[in-house]
Amino acid sequence: MAVQTKTIKQKMSSVKNIEKITKAMEMISVSKMRKSIDKHNASDAYSDYAFNVLENLHTHRKLTHPYLEGRPDAQKVLMVIIASNKGLCGGYNMNVSKQVTAFKKAHPEKTIEAITIGKQAGKIALRNGITVRATFVEYSEYFSASEVRSIMHTIYEQFNDYEDFGSVVVCYTKFISSIAYEPRVLPLIPLAIADSKTAMHMHETQATSEEEKKHYAEYVFEPSEQEVLDVIVPRLLMTVVYQLLLDSIASEHSSRVTAMRNASDNAGELLDELKVNYNRARQAAITQEIAEIVGGSSAVSS
Repeated sequence: MAVQTKTIKQKMSSVKNIEKITKAMEMISVSKMRKSIDKHNASDAYSDYAFNVLENLHTHRKLTHPYLEGRPDAQKVLMVIIASNKGLCGGYNMNVSKQVTAFKKAHPEKTIEAITIGKQAGKIALRNGITVRATFVEYSEYFSASEVRSIMHTIYEQFNDYEDFGSVVVCYTKFISSIAYEPRVLPLIPLAIADSKTAMHMHETQATSEEEKKHYAEYVFEPSEQEVLDVIVPRLLMTVVYQLLLDSIASEHSSRVTAMRNASDNAGELLDELKVNYNRARQAAITQEIAEIVGGSSAVSS
């Protein structure tokens, strides 16, 4: 019986340690989630002004760019899959995988190839039978500018060098709140202005005719309108991808917060059960010892 109580105490000690670890991981993920949201918000102003200039040139002045048109007749789609590098984040990666599978089923006439970001993204592509053109697994916590440029260089290189790619899409997770996120597939090339604004949490506002006139004022562009557009479009695409990466990071940590909180709750419940079992085993051991003492005393007195 002493062996049993010792075993239960060891289990209680292990569960307490696990509970401490999961609570610490939950707090770390909360901090990282907030930081990724702050970084996302910090680039909102640039995105807003860049989209305004793009709409002025493309929508109102009818200028265009290859990344705004795509290749409608091409039969291949380049998909950028964003998933986590680490585990212990609940159903986050499985939700991304389901979204990739749904997109593939919805476009049976297209051949899909991928650029994967995160170790789990490569596994998702493999499970869905998608050829991987390039993969990124070594990157900083919140993606530096050079890392995003490297990703964009690979995307542009694949799209420009291989004319059988008609479009580029991004499978990511849109951060909604600290307890909710939504896996999505966003068209990247050709750039859909309205969809990209929605993905980047930029909401349209109803403007008066005077405000709209001011919004689309006759700017003077140097060196020329087309050259400005040629510079803006790639940089805006890079900003879109950067914010989608931050959205995915925030969603990953949101999922990890929930998973670690559930793990902590489960550890607490298990610890309560072990305490009850320990007390029962201890009481049984005391009862047995009393019975042995009484039995021995009766034997001596007789």
